Amino acid sequence: MGKGIMLKKVIAVFLILTLSFSLFALDMSNAKPYSDDEFPKWQLNLRRAETIFFGGIPLIYPITYLAVDALNGNTDFWNVLGITCAVTASISIIDYIIGVTK
Repeated sequence: MGKGIMLKKVIAVFLILTLSFSLFALDMSNAKPYSDDEFPKWQLNLRRAETIFFGGIPLIYPITYLAVDALNGNTDFWNVLGITCAVTASISIIDYIIGVTK
């Protein structure tokens, strides 16, 4: 048996197992939505900051890449990613401060 055929069989079994998990999902017909007081305020703030941080990375990365390339030309992936994470973390902190002061 060739390596290619074995790899295809492994991928097929993996896909069958992965896609069959939805067959065993719980019945959600009696689920009720979250109430307004179900989570503490700090958890909601943390979730918002997390969403802004991780959602901002793919948006800010190309801008950071272009800016770093224009300024010094050292577009190493890890350097640009570090700058991107610092920028998105700053945006998250600024959003938190604005939310607290309102």
